[in-house]
Amino acid sequence: MLAGELTPRELAFRIHQRFGHELPLAERLANLDDDYDVLEYGDRTQAQVDADVTAEALRLAPHPRVPTEPTDLPT
Repeated sequence: MLAGELTPRELAFRIHQRFGHELPLAERLANLDDDYDVLEYGDRTQAQVDADVTAEALRLAPHPRVPTEPTDLPT
C-alpha cells in the first residue's frame, strides 16, 4: 500500500482475510477492515479510516518482515 500498489481498504481487507484477529501485530488493521464494513452506520468517513490504515502501515513498516510460510523445514 505504501508503494501505491493497494488502496488502504485493500490492505486492511487482505490482512484481515489472511490473519483474522489472531495476529497481535496486525490486529489493528483487521479492526480497521471491520470499520470499513460499518461506515454507513457510524460517524466516520472512508477518508478517516483510510488515514488510520495509512498511519498503521507506516507504524508497521519498520518491523522486519516475517515469512508467512516456514523457510527451514526439519529434515
